Amino acid sequence: MTAEPAAETERLKKGQRQFMTGLALVMFGMIFGGGLAMVFYFLNQRTGAIICAATGVAVMGAGIVMQAAAAKALRSKPQ
Repeated sequence: MTAEPAAETERLKKGQRQFMTGLALVMFGMIFGGGLAMVFYFLNQRTGAIICAATGVAVMGAGIVMQAAAAKALRSKPQ
């Protein structure tokens, strides 16, 4: 059986939206986590820098997982 074109289009839109949200999380983690960590480091606030860097890495990890799930969903065949 083939999926209806409207259902297939909706599935692709959902996958693309999820992929782009994952990409946004990765960029957010890099810019704000890494950038703010550098600012804290240069101000000799090492604890704040470590917390920002760790938070940035966690946000980037969540974004990567979200992108991987979306890519898997986009590659899967409709049932």
